[in-house]
Amino acid sequence: MLARVERIVQSGDVFGYLDLVAGTANRARAIDFSRSEIQPGATRVVVKERDRIPFGSSIAPDGYRLIVDVFVEFGQRGRESTWRLDVMRLGGVWQIFDAERLTVVERLYRISLDGAHEFSASNLTIGVEDLDVVFESGRLFLVSSDAGATGVVLVGRGDMRFHPRPATERGQVKIFGGSETLVAPFTAAFVRMDPSDFARLVPNDRLTEVPVDPSDLRRASSVFKEDFSKSYHLGLGDLSPELWSLLPGPGNFVAEVHTRRYGTLTYARSKNEPEDITLFDRQRHRNIAIYPSQETLARRGRTYNEDELRDYDVEDYKIDLAVSPGRQWLDGVATVRMRVRTEGMSTVQLRLADALVVRSITSDRFGRLFGFRVNNQNIVVVNLPVGLAQDTVLTLTLAYSGRVEAQSLDGGETVAVGLGQDQTFETPELAPEPNYLYSNRTPWYPQALSTDYATATIKISVPPAFACVASGVLQSGWPQLAGEKADQSERKIYSFAAEQPLRYLAFIVSRFARADTRIVAFSPGVDISGERLGRSYETLALSVEANPRQIKSGQNLGERAADIAQFYASIAGDLPYPAFTIAVTEGTLPGGHSPAYFAQIVQPLPFNALVWRDDPASFDRFPDFFIAHELAHQWFGQAVGWGNYHEQWLSEGFAQYFAALYAQHQRGDAVFQSVMRQMRRWAIRESDQGPVYLGYRLGHIKSDGRVFRALVYNKGAAVLHMLRRLIGEDVFFRGVRRFYSTSRFRKVGTEDLRKAFEAESGRSLERFFDQWIYGSTLPHLKVQYRVEGSELAVHIDQIGEVFQVPVTLTLQYSGGRKADVVVRVEEQSTDKRIPLDSMLQGVVINRDDGTLAEIE
Repeated sequence: MLARVERIVQSGDVFGYLDLVAGTANRARAIDFSRSEIQPGATRVVVKERDRIPFGSSIAPDGYRLIVDVFVEFGQRGRESTWRLDVMRLGGVWQIFDAERLTVVERLYRISLDGAHEFSASNLTIGVEDLDVVFESGRLFLVSSDAGATGVVLVGRGDMRFHPRPATERGQVKIFGGSETLVAPFTAAFVRMDPSDFARLVPNDRLTEVPVDPSDLRRASSVFKEDFSKSYHLGLGDLSPELWSLLPGPGNFVAEVHTRRYGTLTYARSKNEPEDITLFDRQRHRNIAIYPSQETLARRGRTYNEDELRDYDVEDYKIDLAVSPGRQWLDGVATVRMRVRTEGMSTVQLRLADALVVRSITSDRFGRLFGFRVNNQNIVVVNLPVGLAQDTVLTLTLAYSGRVEAQSLDGGETVAVGLGQDQTFETPELAPEPNYLYSNRTPWYPQALSTDYATATIKISVPPAFACVASGVLQSGWPQLAGEKADQSERKIYSFAAEQPLRYLAFIVSRFARADTRIVAFSPGVDISGERLGRSYETLALSVEANPRQIKSGQNLGERAADIAQFYASIAGDLPYPAFTIAVTEGTLPGGHSPAYFAQIVQPLPFNALVWRDDPASFDRFPDFFIAHELAHQWFGQAVGWGNYHEQWLSEGFAQYFAALYAQHQRGDAVFQSVMRQMRRWAIRESDQGPVYLGYRLGHIKSDGRVFRALVYNKGAAVLHMLRRLIGEDVFFRGVRRFYSTSRFRKVGTEDLRKAFEAESGRSLERFFDQWIYGSTLPHLKVQYRVEGSELAVHIDQIGEVFQVPVTLTLQYSGGRKADVVVRVEEQSTDKRIPLDSMLQGVVINRDDGTLAEIE
């Protein structure tokens, strides 16, 4: 019967369809369905059954409800729809009792290079915001679609001229190419635009039609074949072996420019993105520039929060996952409950690794749904039958499987020392125990397009020789064994529950053994400013799982982690999660990663012959730094999230500074000053690479992670330390608690932090954050002083830009006594008189290395 339906749709035979409809069916409804779904001109039709549910009646006990996907090609245009067909066998013949279209994707196009026409072009400029593709001379071929010309292929000689408006982006372009304006000669380009923009962007008066030259056509065809599928293309799975394209939409634009020096550079304007202009280096997989267009900037302002731009909020995940570590194979079923934020939402976009094949998508409201892939974007698009009203709750269940490589600790929300250019290591005598981490860098489960606070229940099965640590509290009675050893089906199953919201889900699998477990008690107390505090939890279930060779190390980490957690809770006034597990693994370099509820701590193996030079994240005088940093992320980074990649310093800067505060608490002022000295040195050294606000992009162009760690981690921490000295101890820590309590389980930004400290200090801090977070220059100070009677007269001049900056003067008195005095410098010239209580032997400026400034 389905084969007959396929033939009927291809022939456009409405009456043939009606012949399949049972006489007892609603005839008017069948006519309406056939008129909307069976259209003339089809050149190819594919009907695929997706689901079959038995049902019957007293009239016809033999019946099914079918869910089918129907893909129809009309020459170079395509249409995909999902139907529900209720079919019954009446008198030995299958007939359709009812039909309904559930979803539809219209306006799919097969774009092609027009090889019938060739144009000569000279002095042709295709210009969009901040980009000019200047084609001096050569040949042009049109990229065609049924909706009109949607692009061109250029082969010949020209220049790509990229001149970004924002000063920060000009700085990144200079790092990439040596100049704030990138001028790159090219030999070929593929340019894609919406048909409605074509006449405006490609003026006819610069084109002259010429006879088609076969060699020109071969060159253009090669460029088209290489570039056409990189943008706007969809994979339809078993419905079509070909890629189908969406139209870019008015105002959207992509240029794939084949430059002589840099390989292929991609400029894109994507109006729906919060930062809708990008320049991407495809050869090195590096973002050169990302920023909002003038139109977008005028609409939303300088800052944005990802949560305010999403169509839906995920409220809960339920995940059942089978993991085969050796093959790195995942087989999962995930149920995602979401609440609609945008009125009329008709599609759901979810992140899921391209390597994971989606076997089915169902919903609580609509049953089986159609989903398709956005090519090379790790995105699944799910079509809904109708637009949903705001505040509607929708649940989607996706079954999926595939091979996905575990992530390494070399970027994102991780801290690890790195190798410099002159650093090498030989193969270690001991091979590290393998471990498999799946976290925020790999979309191993269907999730929102950006991190989204939600609760979760996760069941994970692993081979019996392995163990698992994951986001959430391990439930009582788990793990459990299932299956049989005899047929090698035995599995160890874990169940974790996260009742507190978390930004993303993660797990790690390795050969673990329990090294330590303890209950850490937190009684309500008084913080350093004398205010009584309340906490969400009064106990923390702390455990340590370690690779077999790391059991002793794990036991030591458990004891120290308990002390660190108590210290952090006393500062923040809260314990955000009820449990925390440390997963101690082995590696050639130290490092760590801290999702909610657990942290991976990498212990370097002995005898690995590894030598590394100084790194922003390496603190030799404080070996507990990694666990102190990662544990701090349970408060900042997890309980308090960051609104977009620009705001990552709120996570890493706070974690870095809290680790330094713990160093002071545990080891004293000398170690604290040593830590801050290294942070200051690296921050000053790399400040010319861009502002803290650039986030992961710092060092990204040159693949130098040390720049990112020096500025997002170390400069972020140094900025907090300067703020503490500028506004005073009590005010600073009250500001930290205010920021934490008002931001708990939310994604926030620098402006939220500023407002919290302004509320506590009663003063404007806009200039402070503008200069230290959004800017990259450093102050230049000249300090002069002299003794006048029983006072020290201090005069400080700022040379150039005027900052808000604290300067510490260490007064050295007779007898070896020392006293620190903080001078708050906020004007071009600052004078301060400091009373002296005994004979002054000397003055040391910025001895605590707490100020990011050149001081003379």
